[in-house]
Amino acid sequence: MSAVWGQALSSAEENDVPPVATIESNVIDNRDSDETEVDERAVSAMGGYRINMDAPGAVKNFLEKYLDLYRMQKRKDLSGEDFLLLVERTPQNVQSLLKTQGYFEAQTETRLTQDDNSAVVHLKVVPGPQVMVAKVNVRVTGAIEQDEAAMAQFQRALGRWLWRLPEGEPFDQAAWDDSKRRVLDYIVSRRYATATIVGSKAEVDLKTHQATLTLDIASGPSYVFGEVSIIGLERYPEKVVRDQIRLEPGAAYRRRDLLDLQSGLQGLSYFSGVVVEAQPSDEAPYVAPVVITVQELPHNKLDLGLGYSTNYGPRLQTRYAYNNVLNRGWIFDSLLDLSKNKQQAEVGLSFPKHRSGHGHRVYAAYNDSDLQGIRSRAGRLGVSRAKSEDKVERMMSVEFVRENRRDNYGTEDELKALPFSYRWVRHDVRTQRNPRSGNIVQLEGSVALKGLLTDESFIRLHGRGVQYWPVGDRHVALARLELGQTFTPHPEKVPTDYLFRAGGSNSVRGYNYHSLGVIHRTTTWPGRVLATGSLEYQHTVYRDWRAVMFVDYGDAADRWGDWRGKTGVGTGARWLSPVGMLGADLAYGIDDQSWRFYFSLGLSF
Repeated sequence: MSAVWGQALSSAEENDVPPVATIESNVIDNRDSDETEVDERAVSAMGGYRINMDAPGAVKNFLEKYLDLYRMQKRKDLSGEDFLLLVERTPQNVQSLLKTQGYFEAQTETRLTQDDNSAVVHLKVVPGPQVMVAKVNVRVTGAIEQDEAAMAQFQRALGRWLWRLPEGEPFDQAAWDDSKRRVLDYIVSRRYATATIVGSKAEVDLKTHQATLTLDIASGPSYVFGEVSIIGLERYPEKVVRDQIRLEPGAAYRRRDLLDLQSGLQGLSYFSGVVVEAQPSDEAPYVAPVVITVQELPHNKLDLGLGYSTNYGPRLQTRYAYNNVLNRGWIFDSLLDLSKNKQQAEVGLSFPKHRSGHGHRVYAAYNDSDLQGIRSRAGRLGVSRAKSEDKVERMMSVEFVRENRRDNYGTEDELKALPFSYRWVRHDVRTQRNPRSGNIVQLEGSVALKGLLTDESFIRLHGRGVQYWPVGDRHVALARLELGQTFTPHPEKVPTDYLFRAGGSNSVRGYNYHSLGVIHRTTTWPGRVLATGSLEYQHTVYRDWRAVMFVDYGDAADRWGDWRGKTGVGTGARWLSPVGMLGADLAYGIDDQSWRFYFSLGLSF
């Protein structure tokens, strides 16, 4: 006896799941005549019922996760009539689910009892033998057959990572569906934009309990890109879009190029939405013109914010941007950030990204801060060049810094420097809002030469990173590391931002912000070396809420011989809010023997 599970698909149905063939199996529903009758009113009144299932471990776990009888168990509005209908349909529901796991001859027995006005469903499942995959046939026809290199590359990918249901493995409907989607997606994304699944079949032999899987794909013709047109531009010059396009007419079609273009345009400040689509022709020559549809944002944008920062206290922040200076797509931006211990003002002018992918910005800023006994007034004037691609951001900058720095005891320095800086950042996480695996790494270096608008030569190296590991299905562990050193013979002549202090919410918790460094009486001066680390475990307790335990360790000092690590431990909570991860921590600084409370929003980086 055999059963065929599958169907041929049209181009409009290429991603549809083949229907499950009906395979006869025994369904046993034993209800003895002398069994206690279940009172429907009792089921309705209690708003629930209990389930007693007898099944093998893996099968039991699977059914507990997906069976309607379990999913409806917490419903408080379930009537007695609906409950009895649910129980009646359970054997068929069990069989349909187990077929997706390769059990085509499952036997199910249901029985109802009542105990102390509580309904109990007794469920016995005998899954029978599991069907194994005996043979896999993947056939691709069309223009791709004429390209030996493309076919060889496809065969390698098929054997290494594309196909999720190899011969010798138990049949699994989810893996079968996913394998078909992955194979089709692979071909569609590489020149063959109109590839379709023309047939898929899972043939099951119930005598040998083996399955033969067959997938037929028509690649269609090989396409090249055509001309690019833009729809929706009214406020901004077309050049701001054209400069982002690197699709050459006549170049081989690749869907990745379209996605990269769409991602790049969405990252611009001009648009609220961008769609990039290819429109493959049905006849030769096989060209795929590209259409870009944009939804524009207004020229002006104003953001106002009130909040509280653990590091700076209450704060007021306002941002303003105008996105089309001189009708060239130049962006003017300004920032005013006011808090108790720090005031910051900045203005800048950003220029649209060039075809090379680089963007440029000139800026001027003023900072006035009073932290850990040091009053700093610093002005900056600089220019930067940045580029983002895939997961990596790169930025080069040159800025002139002039700072007046004074402590509580009258020591005062007038500092100036012209450092050249380079920063490299890689974001290798699936989502910035709620990372559970992957890492973020930032490396940067700065160089300034004495005599070149600089009081003292220095080289500053700084790196930090955070690694995320999933724990089970819902929990997260992370580790953070930060290292830095400034090479200079006279640190007292180097501006504050090019030296190091530690302590605070994203450093060593349990200690005040920037309280770890070179201590002189009641003043914390910045040092030449920095090393901090953190281990944190986040345990999901309810939906988007997590309980947190952590330990931090680190310090900043003038030299490594003076470095003395400080330890902070604590607990806290995280809430995955619509705007990002919101955190609250209570930390104890072991060396200071003091408690401190912290708020945070966003990644701990």
